[in-house]
Amino acid sequence: MEEAKASWNTLYQSKEGFECQITLRDDDESSVAERAKKVMISLTKAGAEPVRRFKYQSNNSTKNNGEKANNTDHKNRDKTYFDEEGVRRCNRKLYNGEVCGHPVTEREGKYGSFWSCPNFKNHVA
Repeated sequence: MEEAKASWNTLYQSKEGFECQITLRDDDESSVAERAKKVMISLTKAGAEPVRRFKYQSNNSTKNNGEKANNTDHKNRDKTYFDEEGVRRCNRKLYNGEVCGHPVTEREGKYGSFWSCPNFKNHVA
């Protein structure tokens, strides 16, 4: 079987509580993106919620909605948030205990894309 030129994966939790994965494959990225958009709408209407790997628990009540997260454990915080003007900002803790808050830019690294903060040297490890 030939490898698909474009694919899209997502994990979600069904309204019954099952963790599920769906994979779409197609010949071009725009077709996959269009199908993915339709699938996301369908899953949302069916009561599915997104699931993230790496010990992140999806919970709609903890989304930032333009405010900084008040989670005190910096290892479980989202790394970025959107401010009231729609600017993505760094949500990492600084050595002085404050939240960084600098605007971040998306960059491409060796292991994929990441959010780069100009104040990264002052972040708690």
